[in-house]
Amino acid sequence: MRHPYGLRLLNILHTECGLNWGGQEYRTLIEVQWLNANGHRAWVACDPRSEIFRRGHKLGVEILRVSMRNNADLVGLRAMWRFIRQKKIQVIHTHGPKDSWMCFPLHCAGHPVVRSRHVTVAIKPGFCHSFIYNHGCRRVIATADIIRDTLIRVNRLDPARVDVVGEGVDLREYTPLLDGKAFREEFGIAADAPLIGNIAMMRGDKGHHFFLDGALEVLKTHPHARFVMVGEGIGGKRVERELRERIEKAGEQKRIIMTGYRWDIPKVMAALDMVVVASIEVEAQSRIVPQSFGSGKAVIATRVGGIPELLTDGQNGMLVPPGEGSAIAGAVRRLIDDPSLRAKLAAAGHVTAKERLSLDRMMESTLAVYGRAAGC
Repeated sequence: MRHPYGLRLLNILHTECGLNWGGQEYRTLIEVQWLNANGHRAWVACDPRSEIFRRGHKLGVEILRVSMRNNADLVGLRAMWRFIRQKKIQVIHTHGPKDSWMCFPLHCAGHPVVRSRHVTVAIKPGFCHSFIYNHGCRRVIATADIIRDTLIRVNRLDPARVDVVGEGVDLREYTPLLDGKAFREEFGIAADAPLIGNIAMMRGDKGHHFFLDGALEVLKTHPHARFVMVGEGIGGKRVERELRERIEKAGEQKRIIMTGYRWDIPKVMAALDMVVVASIEVEAQSRIVPQSFGSGKAVIATRVGGIPELLTDGQNGMLVPPGEGSAIAGAVRRLIDDPSLRAKLAAAGHVTAKERLSLDRMMESTLAVYGRAAGC
């Protein structure tokens, strides 16, 4: 049987060793959901201690319980080997370092392995660090052009083996047609209050402190504005605690709201007037940018990583320097004071999402990579 995109239907095993939750894990689950909804059969192999294991079940994804305690976890490798034979897996798609090394023997045995690289931090040069990318898979997917360029320049990967598949958004889920009234009512936010949101897991590189700096600055001149930080901390949750302490010390719990983790991000987006991506490093294209575009929201984002690949300053959003709360404040003030500019940027972003960033388009590109890896 063949897929509408011209490829035969495939059995695909995704692997992910990460224990925490973030954009990489979210994207993996979304890809598996899409594949299963479009005629393929796909599973995720992950460590039972991980957040993707826990949350994947909630999203209806079939999970293979695999021990991934180190690069050579033989118990986990045996479990994957049995599963691959049982389900007649045709493509293995790895996402993390441990699972990629664990799949090296499978690659050597002739199984088509595709390796994704999700972060912009350069892999150290040298044979050992680059080995799994050069010799442990048939193809590499970079989730941004900047990542592909680094892999080729620093790690000497063959350009013909590295494909770019950026972020995508389900335009049926993220749409300007959604109503955000319920979210505003939940937190007592007036319908006419400018509402600015930051949606990200709470860790140092996401720039939450600079978003908070900007929010406190804006409230001095625009007291009717409201800010929300949507997400949760990882590990010891140090960043989350620090943010709560700063907000409480400033007495701004009613105007700067921390919502915790939310499953209903499309409805959160619907309630916002603008979205701020405040990352200071380690950002590929950021899934929040396409989601904001799809929702018809104006975006302010820092000029880091692969974000400028999606957002052109003054055309479909605003770019600001990373690590500068005052720059965020200036951009937010400008969009509060100029609703026509805000609407223009939001409309242009929505066009970008429809023309370039649909989930279907992203997965069509992914399937093409699978086809090249598996020779089908």
